[in-house]
Amino acid sequence: MFDLSGKIAIVTGGSSGIGEASAYGLAIAGATVIIGARNTERTEKVASALKEKGYSCEACQVDVAVSASVEALIENTVKKYGRIDILFSNAGILLDQTLDQITDADWEHTMAVNVSGAFYCCRSVLQYMKKQHYGKIIITSSVGGKMSHPTAGLHYISSKGALLAFTRHFANQVSQYGITVNAIAPGTTMTPMIQHRSDEIKKAIAQKIPMLRLGNPQELAGAVVYLASDCSNYITGEIIDVNGGLYIA
Repeated sequence: MFDLSGKIAIVTGGSSGIGEASAYGLAIAGATVIIGARNTERTEKVASALKEKGYSCEACQVDVAVSASVEALIENTVKKYGRIDILFSNAGILLDQTLDQITDADWEHTMAVNVSGAFYCCRSVLQYMKKQHYGKIIITSSVGGKMSHPTAGLHYISSKGALLAFTRHFANQVSQYGITVNAIAPGTTMTPMIQHRSDEIKKAIAQKIPMLRLGNPQELAGAVVYLASDCSNYITGEIIDVNGGLYIA
């Protein structure tokens, strides 16, 4: 039911964490996956590992905070493959400063990557998906977009909240073209993004989750593959929470 054979998928922020796991998931389901990230070495490593297993993928360098870089990724993909069926707009950054520590540059960089990056990606693929009358767009938000978090910075929380509104409104605008737009909202997940947090902080976060543990990237990848598949054709504008039951605690 999750057969993505023949589909062309782009994953931003695919060099590690949720992006890497989702690139694997989409490739295993049959999609050709274009993995985009700033770190060329890590991205090539992920793509090479998938190719060695017989999956179809390639690595591309992209800085989602730069519209021209995003447009080049999208245009080159269409030029090579003729279409884009799936966009997983996942690239993002996490900063944990308190409000008085956040500089103008910190705020602007977080918004540029987390919010503008999603906007650039969605705007760039839209023209092609409209022509196809088909497209699956998945955006990575966060539980932080819905609730406060004890360590995450205000700039991060604000950016992820903006993506929830973006997802709903964008879905409403493009549903008539056969395009679905949904978001995943991960709870705290064991990715390189949270490596800077101490074991004590991670343990304290886990104690507030009914499952008493943090998530892993593969558990988020399952939601991404579902939203990318035709099994989710009648779902749009929704936020899929993957958080171990955090909201029922």
